[in-house]
Parts: sequence; C-alpha cells; structure tokens
Amino acid sequence: MPKLHLAVDNTCDQPAVWAQRLSRPKILDRFAVRVTAPEVWCRFLHAEFRNPEEVAVHFEVRFSTACNWWNATNRPSADKVLIAMVEHGAALSTALEAEMGERRAA
Repeated sequence: MPKLHLAVDNTCDQPAVWAQRLSRPKILDRFAVRVTAPEVWCRFLHAEFRNPEEVAVHFEVRFSTACNWWNATNRPSADKVLIAMVEHGAALSTALEAEMGERRAA
C-alpha cells in the first residue's frame, strides 16, 4: 500500500509574509458595478445614438427595452454588451471610466 505524503506545508518562518500573500486587495466592487450598470449603459447609448429608436434598431430589441436602457431603468443582457464591445468598444470604455471616476470622486 502506498504511503501518504503531506502536500501542504503550513509552517512558515515569516507568518506576516504568509498572511500577506493570502490576502489580496479588493480591486473591483462587483456590487457597485451591478448597481451602476444601467447608468453606464445609458451614458454609452446617449453618446453613440440619437434616440431610443436607433438603439432598438441597432441592438434588435423592442422599443420598450430601448427606452428602459435609454432612461437607465434596466441594464442589458450579456449578448448586447458583447455586441457593443465589438462594435463600439472605445465609447463603452469611456462611459464605464466616466461612471467609475464619478463614483470615486463622490
């Protein structure tokens, strides 16, 4: 029968260094991104399109959906965000950076 070997060594000469490696700073507040997503999308739409009608046609959604996006009532589904990233990547990035910058300044 094969012997079992300890694969993890919990002994460390410098506990502070060990703890430092385990903890990572919180880089992205995922809840904040979820909450601000409608505003970011709205900012992007206002920068790239003239009205909700253009949005509805471009993203192939109902007019009511485009109006909800236009007014920052709802956020889009992932497929629409991916389309925007491919077709309007710079404008979407600008909208995201502007929104995050405002949140940091507040």
